[in-house]
Amino acid sequence: MNWIVIKPSEIIDQQNIQILNTDLRFQHIQNILKKQIGETVKVVVLNVGNFLFRICQFDNKVIVLEKETQLETELRTVPIHTFLSLPRPQTGKKILHLTACYGISEVTFQSTQTKNKEYWTSPVYGKEMDLHLESGYAQTGNICPVAVRLFKTGDWKKNLPMNGKQIYALDRSGESLQKEIKISQISTDEKPYFLFGPESGWLDNDLEFFRTMEIPILSLGKINLRTEFAYHALIHQCFINSETK
Repeated sequence: MNWIVIKPSEIIDQQNIQILNTDLRFQHIQNILKKQIGETVKVVVLNVGNFLFRICQFDNKVIVLEKETQLETELRTVPIHTFLSLPRPQTGKKILHLTACYGISEVTFQSTQTKNKEYWTSPVYGKEMDLHLESGYAQTGNICPVAVRLFKTGDWKKNLPMNGKQIYALDRSGESLQKEIKISQISTDEKPYFLFGPESGWLDNDLEFFRTMEIPILSLGKINLRTEFAYHALIHQCFINSETK
Protein backbone atom coordinates (compact mmCIF):
# COMPACT_ATOMS: atom_id res chain seq x y z
CA MET A 1 0.00 0.00 0.00
CA ASN A 2 1.10 3.58 -0.66
CA TRP A 3 -0.24 5.29 2.47
CA ILE A 4 -0.42 4.75 6.22
CA VAL A 5 -3.95 5.24 7.56
CA ILE A 6 -4.34 7.16 10.82
CA LYS A 7 -7.36 8.19 12.87
CA PRO A 8 -7.33 11.77 14.17
CA SER A 9 -7.50 10.45 17.76
CA GLU A 10 -4.09 8.78 17.30
CA ILE A 11 -2.25 12.08 16.79
CA ILE A 12 -0.55 13.36 19.93
CA ASP A 13 -0.52 17.15 20.43
CA GLN A 14 -1.67 17.51 16.79
CA GLN A 15 1.86 16.62 15.72
CA ASN A 16 3.13 13.09 16.50
CA ILE A 17 2.00 9.51 15.97
CA GLN A 18 3.34 6.49 17.84
CA ILE A 19 3.06 3.11 16.12
CA LEU A 20 3.93 0.09 18.27
CA ASN A 21 5.62 -3.04 16.97
CA THR A 22 2.39 -5.02 17.53
CA ASP A 23 0.67 -2.86 14.90
CA LEU A 24 0.44 -4.07 11.29
CA ARG A 25 1.41 -0.57 10.18
CA PHE A 26 4.76 -0.97 11.98
CA GLN A 27 5.48 -4.08 9.90
CA HIS A 28 4.37 -2.30 6.74
CA ILE A 29 6.70 0.66 7.27
CA GLN A 30 9.58 -1.61 8.20
CA ASN A 31 9.22 -4.53 5.78
CA ILE A 32 7.22 -3.24 2.81
CA LEU A 33 8.05 0.44 2.56
CA LYS A 34 11.52 -0.26 4.03
CA LYS A 35 11.69 3.20 5.56
CA GLN A 36 14.42 4.40 7.91
CA ILE A 37 14.72 7.14 10.48
CA GLY A 38 14.69 10.58 8.84
CA GLU A 39 12.64 9.46 5.84
CA THR A 40 9.05 10.50 5.17
CA VAL A 41 5.86 8.48 5.05
CA LYS A 42 2.64 9.44 3.27
CA VAL A 43 -0.20 9.46 5.78
CA VAL A 44 -3.99 9.49 5.42
CA VAL A 45 -5.69 11.12 8.39
CA LEU A 46 -9.31 10.13 7.94
CA ASN A 47 -11.74 13.00 7.62
CA VAL A 48 -8.83 15.46 7.76
CA GLY A 49 -6.39 15.21 4.85
CA ASN A 50 -3.22 13.80 3.31
CA PHE A 51 0.13 14.52 4.94
CA LEU A 52 3.82 13.80 4.92
CA PHE A 53 5.15 12.63 8.29
CA ARG A 54 8.85 12.22 9.02
CA ILE A 55 10.20 9.27 11.01
CA CYS A 56 11.87 10.78 14.06
CA GLN A 57 12.22 7.58 16.10
CA PHE A 58 12.52 4.02 14.86
CA ASP A 59 13.55 1.10 17.07
CA ASN A 60 12.37 -2.45 17.66
CA LYS A 61 9.50 -1.27 19.86
CA VAL A 62 8.02 1.85 18.33
CA ILE A 63 8.00 4.14 15.33
CA VAL A 64 7.33 7.82 16.02
CA LEU A 65 6.15 9.95 13.12
CA GLU A 66 6.17 13.75 13.20
CA LYS A 67 3.92 15.84 10.96
CA GLU A 68 5.91 17.70 8.33
CA THR A 69 3.52 19.10 5.74
CA GLN A 70 -0.01 18.75 4.40
CA LEU A 71 -0.43 17.52 0.83
CA GLU A 72 -3.07 18.48 -1.68
CA THR A 73 -5.88 15.92 -1.76
CA GLU A 74 -5.92 14.62 -5.33
CA LEU A 75 -8.55 11.87 -5.25
CA ARG A 76 -12.04 12.84 -6.39
CA THR A 77 -14.33 10.42 -4.60
CA VAL A 78 -17.30 8.75 -6.32
CA PRO A 79 -20.61 10.17 -4.99
CA ILE A 80 -22.83 7.10 -5.23
CA HIS A 81 -24.47 4.57 -2.92
CA THR A 82 -24.31 0.87 -3.71
CA PHE A 83 -26.57 -1.99 -2.60
CA LEU A 84 -25.29 -5.54 -3.01
CA SER A 85 -26.83 -8.93 -2.52
CA LEU A 86 -24.59 -10.39 0.19
CA PRO A 87 -21.47 -11.74 -1.61
CA ARG A 88 -19.31 -14.65 -0.51
CA PRO A 89 -16.65 -13.48 1.97
CA GLN A 90 -13.74 -13.55 -0.50
CA THR A 91 -15.73 -11.33 -2.84
CA GLY A 92 -16.79 -9.16 0.10
CA LYS A 93 -13.13 -8.39 0.83
CA LYS A 94 -12.64 -7.11 -2.71
CA ILE A 95 -15.85 -5.05 -2.58
CA LEU A 96 -14.82 -3.36 0.67
CA HIS A 97 -11.34 -2.65 -0.72
CA LEU A 98 -12.69 -1.13 -3.95
CA THR A 99 -15.31 0.88 -2.07
CA ALA A 100 -12.66 2.53 0.11
CA CYS A 101 -10.22 2.93 -2.81
CA TYR A 102 -12.63 5.02 -4.82
CA GLY A 103 -14.42 6.69 -1.93
CA ILE A 104 -17.93 5.34 -2.52
CA SER A 105 -20.24 7.25 -0.17
CA GLU A 106 -22.01 4.19 1.21
CA VAL A 107 -22.21 0.44 0.59
CA THR A 108 -25.03 -1.79 1.81
CA PHE A 109 -24.88 -5.58 2.05
CA GLN A 110 -28.31 -7.18 2.20
CA SER A 111 -29.71 -10.68 2.45
CA THR A 112 -31.81 -11.82 -0.50
CA GLN A 113 -33.72 -15.03 -1.05
CA THR A 114 -30.94 -16.58 -3.13
CA LYS A 115 -28.04 -15.93 -0.76
CA ASN A 116 -26.39 -18.17 1.81
CA LYS A 117 -27.10 -16.53 5.18
CA GLU A 118 -24.02 -18.31 6.61
CA TYR A 119 -21.89 -15.67 4.91
CA TRP A 120 -22.86 -13.30 7.72
CA THR A 121 -20.80 -15.38 10.18
CA SER A 122 -17.58 -14.49 8.36
CA PRO A 123 -15.25 -12.01 10.10
CA VAL A 124 -15.18 -10.12 6.79
CA TYR A 125 -18.56 -8.71 7.80
CA GLY A 126 -17.47 -8.25 11.40
CA LYS A 127 -14.16 -7.70 13.14
CA GLU A 128 -12.12 -7.69 9.90
CA MET A 129 -14.24 -5.12 8.07
CA ASP A 130 -12.20 -2.08 9.10
CA LEU A 131 -8.97 -3.78 7.96
CA HIS A 132 -10.34 -4.34 4.47
CA LEU A 133 -11.58 -0.75 4.26
CA GLU A 134 -8.21 0.55 5.48
CA SER A 135 -6.48 -1.38 2.71
CA GLY A 136 -8.50 0.70 0.24
CA TYR A 137 -7.81 4.04 1.93
CA ALA A 138 -4.11 3.13 2.01
CA GLN A 139 -4.06 2.27 -1.69
CA THR A 140 -5.28 5.62 -3.03
CA GLY A 141 -5.00 8.10 -0.16
CA ASN A 142 -8.77 8.42 0.19
CA ILE A 143 -9.57 10.46 3.31
CA CYS A 144 -13.36 9.98 3.28
CA PRO A 145 -14.56 7.11 5.49
CA VAL A 146 -17.07 4.77 3.87
CA ALA A 147 -20.43 4.16 5.52
CA VAL A 148 -21.24 0.43 5.60
CA ARG A 149 -24.74 -0.85 6.30
CA LEU A 150 -25.64 -4.48 6.97
CA PHE A 151 -29.22 -5.74 6.59
CA LYS A 152 -29.15 -9.31 7.84
CA THR A 153 -32.88 -9.97 8.20
CA GLY A 154 -36.19 -8.83 6.80
CA ASP A 155 -37.36 -7.97 3.32
CA TRP A 156 -34.48 -6.14 1.63
CA LYS A 157 -36.89 -4.23 -0.62
CA LYS A 158 -38.16 -2.34 2.43
CA ASN A 159 -34.65 -1.03 3.03
CA LEU A 160 -34.53 0.85 -0.25
CA PRO A 161 -34.82 4.65 0.01
CA MET A 162 -38.09 5.06 -1.90
CA ASN A 163 -38.38 8.75 -1.04
CA GLY A 164 -37.59 10.37 -4.33
CA LYS A 165 -33.98 9.15 -4.55
CA GLN A 166 -32.47 8.08 -7.86
CA ILE A 167 -32.33 4.27 -7.83
CA TYR A 168 -31.03 2.05 -10.61
CA ALA A 169 -31.08 -1.76 -10.69
CA LEU A 170 -28.23 -3.40 -12.59
CA ASP A 171 -29.00 -6.48 -14.67
CA ARG A 172 -27.71 -7.63 -18.03
CA SER A 173 -31.30 -7.73 -19.36
CA GLY A 174 -31.63 -3.96 -18.98
CA GLU A 175 -30.90 -1.00 -21.21
CA SER A 176 -27.32 0.22 -21.61
CA LEU A 177 -26.25 2.24 -18.58
CA GLN A 178 -24.11 4.55 -20.69
CA LYS A 179 -27.01 5.36 -23.01
CA GLU A 180 -29.60 5.90 -20.29
CA ILE A 181 -27.75 8.09 -17.78
CA LYS A 182 -24.88 10.52 -18.01
CA ILE A 183 -22.51 9.43 -15.28
CA SER A 184 -20.51 12.62 -15.75
CA GLN A 185 -23.52 14.59 -14.51
CA ILE A 186 -23.97 12.69 -11.24
CA SER A 187 -24.37 15.25 -8.48
CA THR A 188 -22.62 14.96 -5.13
CA ASP A 189 -25.91 16.11 -3.58
CA GLU A 190 -28.11 13.47 -5.22
CA LYS A 191 -25.85 10.44 -4.72
CA PRO A 192 -27.84 7.86 -6.73
CA TYR A 193 -28.27 4.26 -5.58
CA PHE A 194 -27.12 1.34 -7.72
CA LEU A 195 -28.47 -2.14 -6.91
CA PHE A 196 -26.37 -5.24 -7.61
CA GLY A 197 -28.18 -8.57 -7.55
CA PRO A 198 -26.86 -12.12 -7.17
CA GLU A 199 -24.42 -13.38 -9.80
CA SER A 200 -27.16 -15.76 -10.96
CA GLY A 201 -29.37 -12.76 -11.69
CA TRP A 202 -32.40 -11.17 -10.09
CA LEU A 203 -35.47 -13.33 -9.51
CA ASP A 204 -38.50 -12.69 -11.72
CA ASN A 205 -40.41 -11.16 -8.81
CA ASP A 206 -37.50 -8.78 -8.15
CA LEU A 207 -37.54 -7.57 -11.75
CA GLU A 208 -41.31 -7.15 -11.56
CA PHE A 209 -40.85 -5.12 -8.36
CA PHE A 210 -38.44 -2.77 -10.16
CA ARG A 211 -40.88 -2.28 -13.01
CA THR A 212 -43.78 -1.65 -10.62
CA MET A 213 -41.77 0.90 -8.64
CA GLU A 214 -40.45 2.46 -11.87
CA ILE A 215 -36.85 1.69 -10.96
CA PRO A 216 -34.84 1.68 -14.23
CA ILE A 217 -33.10 -1.61 -15.03
CA LEU A 218 -29.71 -0.89 -16.57
CA SER A 219 -26.96 -3.09 -17.96
CA LEU A 220 -23.17 -2.90 -17.79
CA GLY A 221 -23.02 -5.31 -20.71
CA LYS A 222 -24.60 -8.49 -21.97
CA ILE A 223 -22.04 -10.88 -20.48
CA ASN A 224 -22.44 -12.38 -17.01
CA LEU A 225 -19.87 -10.67 -14.77
CA ARG A 226 -18.73 -11.79 -11.35
CA THR A 227 -19.87 -9.38 -8.67
CA GLU A 228 -16.48 -7.76 -8.07
CA PHE A 229 -15.94 -7.16 -11.81
CA ALA A 230 -19.40 -5.67 -12.28
CA TYR A 231 -18.83 -3.49 -9.21
CA HIS A 232 -15.48 -2.29 -10.52
CA ALA A 233 -16.93 -1.65 -13.98
CA LEU A 234 -19.54 0.72 -12.57
CA ILE A 235 -17.39 2.66 -10.13
CA HIS A 236 -14.54 2.98 -12.61
CA GLN A 237 -16.89 4.63 -15.11
CA CYS A 238 -18.02 7.01 -12.38
CA PHE A 239 -14.42 7.64 -11.32
CA ILE A 240 -13.16 8.42 -14.83
CA ASN A 241 -16.00 10.87 -15.39
CA SER A 242 -15.47 12.59 -12.03
CA GLU A 243 -11.80 13.05 -12.90
CA THR A 244 -12.67 14.81 -16.17
CA LYS A 245 -15.10 17.35 -14.72
